[in-house]
Amino acid sequence: MNYSAKLFTILCLASTALSLPALAQDSEAPPAVQAFLDNIERQTKVKPTFESLETDGDGNVTIANLSISKEGAAGEPGMTMKVAEATFEDLSDEGDGLFQIGSATFSNTTAELKGPEMSFTATIPEASAEGWYVTDLGDSPSPAEAMRAASTIARKLEAGKMTIAAQGQSVTIDGFSTTWDGDPKTGAGDFTSKISNIAIPESLIAMMDQGGMLKQLGYSNLSFDIASTGKMSIKGDNLDYAFDVGLTGRDIATIKLALAAADIPMAVYSELQKMQDGGKQPDFTALMPQIQAISLSGASVRFEDQSITKKVLPMIAAMQGMDEKTLIASVGPMMQMGLMQLQNQAFAEQTAAAVNSYLADPKSLTIAAKPAAPVKVSDLMTLNPNAPGEAITKLGVSVSAND
Repeated sequence: MNYSAKLFTILCLASTALSLPALAQDSEAPPAVQAFLDNIERQTKVKPTFESLETDGDGNVTIANLSISKEGAAGEPGMTMKVAEATFEDLSDEGDGLFQIGSATFSNTTAELKGPEMSFTATIPEASAEGWYVTDLGDSPSPAEAMRAASTIARKLEAGKMTIAAQGQSVTIDGFSTTWDGDPKTGAGDFTSKISNIAIPESLIAMMDQGGMLKQLGYSNLSFDIASTGKMSIKGDNLDYAFDVGLTGRDIATIKLALAAADIPMAVYSELQKMQDGGKQPDFTALMPQIQAISLSGASVRFEDQSITKKVLPMIAAMQGMDEKTLIASVGPMMQMGLMQLQNQAFAEQTAAAVNSYLADPKSLTIAAKPAAPVKVSDLMTLNPNAPGEAITKLGVSVSAND
């Protein structure tokens, strides 16, 4: 399941609350398109409508003014979205309720969220998809079938330049893309996603940073990229999932997060979905017997510097009333003393040494957990909170610099 792709689908395929004349009924849609419309309804909890649906001699479909709307309630903002034109080509029935949309295009997509304290509008002039697999959720679906039906699985999804406007300010994004390669029946496979050049103008930065610190550091304009990869495997009623995601501030730094987990019960997803559909908060206590079987094989947080460390250190030193060299020399010993409460001398020394190496030559700093064998959630719950050093050793936690 790829959240970025799912969000893209909702944004590109939903629409406005305007009353459209002569709204068509879903019964006009071919089975593949109907499954697609049902998928939108499952994800947004709103039935989509459209002004017209036309099918050519080859079975290709064009929908005009595909739209959804959702009124705000209980403090939640209202949503209106619209796709001026959506086309679907090379439709095929893959059997067992699985359909493929060979290619699709979406023109002039708009989305608006409006509430008492917030309002923003997003516009996407052009978007497309290739090798899009959608499923028809039958009666009494299994947890695996329910999860698959709620997932967006496509060989390729792309959106061109988009704009997000709020409070008189605009943020632009050069593009969004995802890829997937795997088994369309289960959704298992390899994923990638990328959001390119999220550009934040100087006027918006001034509103967020009224003290002007970013400008003092030389960052008058900000531009970010987000990239991720993931792999999902299905084993019976469980799934394994590993992902990494990175946020890059151009000419600033990159922060990366990675996690690998296994034996995740699909029944947990099904129960969470039922609670969401019923407007209830998740009851993790009731789900804990299933959650305890989940195992973690690794996790990491990594910081890759491009310029910010060398710019921040002099500023911090001045605030402390010392020069940069004195500040750097004091960080290691202070950190080692602070880490003594973790009751793991080797880890404290390793961390202090890594931080010293990083500050002397800022390239990267990584905190990683790599246990010798996967650790179950139930094992984590039995760790002694009064002996944190034992937990560090069991989880294989390490800190490294410039690797």
